[in-house]
Amino acid sequence: MKLKNTLYSLTAVIALAAVSCRDYVEVDTYTTRTLQYTRDYEYVINYKSNFETTCVFPLLTSDDVAAHAGDVKNIWYNSEFYNAFIWAKSYYGDNQQDLGWDNLYKHIYISNQVLDGVMESKGGTSEHKNLIAAEAKIHRAFAYLSLANQYAPIYDPAKAGEQQGLPLLLKVDLFQDLSRVTLQKVYETILDDVLTALPSLPDLPTHNYHPSKLAAYALLSRTYLVLRDFNKAAEYTDLGLDLSQELNDLQVYNGNISTFPRTLDDPEIILSKKAATNLKAPINEELIDLYSEDDLRFQMYLGIDQYLQGYAFLRPNFTGQGIDAGLRVPELILNRAELYAREGNAGKTVEMLNKIRIKRFETDKYVPLKETDIDKDLLQAVIDERRREFVGTDLRWFDQRRLNLDPGYTKTVTRSYQEQTYTLEPNSPRYVYPIVETVLELNPEIGQNPR
Repeated sequence: MKLKNTLYSLTAVIALAAVSCRDYVEVDTYTTRTLQYTRDYEYVINYKSNFETTCVFPLLTSDDVAAHAGDVKNIWYNSEFYNAFIWAKSYYGDNQQDLGWDNLYKHIYISNQVLDGVMESKGGTSEHKNLIAAEAKIHRAFAYLSLANQYAPIYDPAKAGEQQGLPLLLKVDLFQDLSRVTLQKVYETILDDVLTALPSLPDLPTHNYHPSKLAAYALLSRTYLVLRDFNKAAEYTDLGLDLSQELNDLQVYNGNISTFPRTLDDPEIILSKKAATNLKAPINEELIDLYSEDDLRFQMYLGIDQYLQGYAFLRPNFTGQGIDAGLRVPELILNRAELYAREGNAGKTVEMLNKIRIKRFETDKYVPLKETDIDKDLLQAVIDERRREFVGTDLRWFDQRRLNLDPGYTKTVTRSYQEQTYTLEPNSPRYVYPIVETVLELNPEIGQNPR
């Protein structure tokens, strides 16, 4: 039977989410709406809850979290958080779902629904249909990039053609083979989605939960950094920076965080995505030591939490809208700084670092960095700035993974829980998350990640 595209209560049936019911109705009912018209697909792509909520664990598995966090009494309410904290063999119990995996494959499934039918839909212009399809491709590419940096090996250009990737779903078919493709194929698909979407996207979004050329360039910048194609990363980073270098000036909001821009009005947000949980944890003292006392990120984003027995990430409290996990202007700027550092260009590296830092200090306390401040190790200076800027987000975990391929910038992370010590060694298989058993029971061809 050919399955019919259906939108019902804005909830998708997702094969990989281990949903047992594969019921698709062939007629519209009170709670369903068959996708027929271009405006129907527009409604799907415009409903931000379809695409905004993403990951769970990168905030917890990274070295942003203090080594003693697991022993803070009643800090987390679910056992999977403790399991992720110690990079355990498995995170979830036998009958649990992995919310991060489910969310991202939901984005992919809904994108596939849109791409499967929008070009043949009724009542829309070709330009409108192409725009909707382009937005779906960006959402799908973002989801696959996020999945690859959690559930697949660290990308190694010399091995990617043989590395085990992910199930690659590019059509609406709940019964297709879910065997994994190579990691190289996953990234080829990500790049193809973004590059073919670009011509149909506006330069800037009408709202920052809509993809745009700026979002596409930022996504390509991030992707090519992971792929270690630094020339391509520089090309697309520059294209993104040509469209926006707008940053929030933190001194405007210091002492008055109630006026901090909400997601929709935040000029730094290129494409809005949110972490699936507002999980709190004490911040690693090593990271705290990277900040100067005058740094407004230290004063505003972080604060002592007696319950957590240390500094906590407070920025989500500014607007109550959760932890950002999307694409942002500061990432573009610091990507460019890193690329200049890899070229050995101290002057341009410090220029890009200062673009960020001038907006992160009170005017009378800001001291620009000089080349001599960073010339002993340009790349480490950028890594440290990335840690200050991206504290509390998923980007540190992604950076930790890719830096495993940079001799001299790998690190061993150690933490304790219930009087035991746990260690994450460079290039450990624990840099890859386990696949939840409920998915493997229904789809054994996926196979578990090496532990």
